[in-house]
Amino acid sequence: MVAMARIGADGLVAPSLHAGIVEAMPDAVVVADPEGRIVLTNPRAAEVFGWSEDELVGRAIEILMPPRYRARHPRLRRGYAGLRMNLLELRGYRKDGTEFPAEISLATIVEGSSTWTCATVRDITERKRSEERFRQLVDAAPDPLVITDAAGTIVLASEQAQAVFGWTADELVGEPIEVLVPTRYHETHRRMRQRFAANPRFRPMGSGQELYARHRDGSEIPVAISLAPLVTEDEVLLSASIRDLTERNRVQTQVDQVREDLVATVSHEMRTPLTSIIGYLELVLDSADPLPPSARSMLEIVHQNAYRELRLVNDLLTVASAGAEGPSAGLVDMSEVVLAAVAHARALAEDRGVDLHVTADPGARAVSGRAHRLRQVVDNLVSNALKFTPEGGSVRVTCRDLDGRTTVTVEDTGTGIEPDELPMVFERLYRTRAAVDACTPGVGIGLSLVRSITQGHGGTVEMRSTPGAGTTVRVRLPYAAA
Repeated sequence: MVAMARIGADGLVAPSLHAGIVEAMPDAVVVADPEGRIVLTNPRAAEVFGWSEDELVGRAIEILMPPRYRARHPRLRRGYAGLRMNLLELRGYRKDGTEFPAEISLATIVEGSSTWTCATVRDITERKRSEERFRQLVDAAPDPLVITDAAGTIVLASEQAQAVFGWTADELVGEPIEVLVPTRYHETHRRMRQRFAANPRFRPMGSGQELYARHRDGSEIPVAISLAPLVTEDEVLLSASIRDLTERNRVQTQVDQVREDLVATVSHEMRTPLTSIIGYLELVLDSADPLPPSARSMLEIVHQNAYRELRLVNDLLTVASAGAEGPSAGLVDMSEVVLAAVAHARALAEDRGVDLHVTADPGARAVSGRAHRLRQVVDNLVSNALKFTPEGGSVRVTCRDLDGRTTVTVEDTGTGIEPDELPMVFERLYRTRAAVDACTPGVGIGLSLVRSITQGHGGTVEMRSTPGAGTTVRVRLPYAAA
């Protein structure tokens, strides 16, 4: 039963305190009179503090707090008398002399001319242990981790944040997340944060647009960021894992330079002799002097193979350099690119007996890039579709704005691709089993080239296919900056 105590000569604590409710509460409840004497507790208080109910009643409330706080507590108590305070995080003190972290709420109870203070005390030892374990996990992560609330205020930062941003973890707590964002992106970042809060879901690091963070000294840092919602009892927090790309970009620049040097060397060492061979063969074949039929036939075979080898070298060099080039600042009208590519392929389509259709929206948004490279993308997709579509089939090419990107789609009614081969068709030198069995010309460079150029322009390429029914390839490119 809840302990009851007399208050001077006035009688018992009023029944309106609802003793049964207090007794059933899961948190410790301690009621003190205006002089700070304990007049009422519940069984949970005995479990939390180690004192029996009878031992606590009549004692000063200061017995439940660490000795170092007791002398000044009466003055503080008089200051907040009559006030309501929620979730104060303080230290509790047990009978055995041990301390524990506590969450305390204070409320005033008025009965007639008497006023008491009711303290609800929750032992948060386990919560603190969990928070410490979580903190250790956060600090163990190789990349800085920053957690914010729904308003964008930083509530936790890992120790690694100092190495990247120049702020200590403690200095960041309480600051708006925009302190880590370059000033010119503040408004955009706030809008993006609000959109994420409206639809919180995991968003991994990717190869999308390049992002920048702000160092304490004002300098900017290239970064990759993954976002994840962190659900707590009270709210949904935002966890951001931030990777500093400074060193990676430095190494990538060196790699790109080596690749460019290699491409230049290979270009000279391989293309130059092939071009010379082809040139001399054409001189001989076009000579006015007649050649024996057998000799002409052999020279034509050599010429065809040399020219085929030159095309292969050119394609390999294009694949090697496409990723390093990146998009230029030029604006490209993809509708014009598609129309030109289809016009170029008309003769091949007619020769193969395949209907070739094109729909290009003249209002499609421009993209930023290299026109000749994007033309290679469309050329390869169209020629591939024609190559694998039998006589009487059709190939349809469209260009339009779709879901915020300029989208080029090539659909055919060809032989299709087996499901187990779809993940590999964009790999360099890969050829499908059907292409090999049918001795279809090609070496497996075209689709690899399509992917390299598309990704180099910040775009994506995807393929869907049904064996015996056809294939659809879709290239999506970001709009040019306004």
